Amino acid sequence: MIAKTSCGGLLERDNVCLVRILGTDWKPGQAEDILQKFAAQDISLSYLIIEHGVDEDHNMSLCVNREDLDRSTVLLTEIRKALGPSKVVSLDSVVILTLYGPHFMEKPALASRALTSLFQAGIKPHSLSSSINSISLVVSPMDHAGTVASLSEMFDWPE
Repeated sequence: MIAKTSCGGLLERDNVCLVRILGTDWKPGQAEDILQKFAAQDISLSYLIIEHGVDEDHNMSLCVNREDLDRSTVLLTEIRKALGPSKVVSLDSVVILTLYGPHFMEKPALASRALTSLFQAGIKPHSLSSSINSISLVVSPMDHAGTVASLSEMFDWPE
């Protein structure tokens, strides 16, 4: 049995939606424009990933509160018209689970261990992001309890 990794805690955020804007060819400043559109509507982003795809296209994944989904849909229509992404995907109910430090930078393979624990339980997260002090997973509500149980087999956090 592998020893559990101690961490500072597990944050759980439900009542959020995942939006993916995929395959855009935005020019400098356009990603900032997307973020500014959400800010101008007073819509907080509780999760954000921006990346380059294999064909040098760009992808953005973000989570917004469910009560902001209607206003977000209006913005997504504007973004579709302005940028012409190949796809915009919206999941209207997800959960964000975040394991946090301390000292994650000093502990290798934490994201790998988190992902392995989920795959072993048959859970496929929608997204995973990692920084020097946290690992965040976006999962379906039906996988919430199973994800927490799987993570608790690999990680130890205070109650």
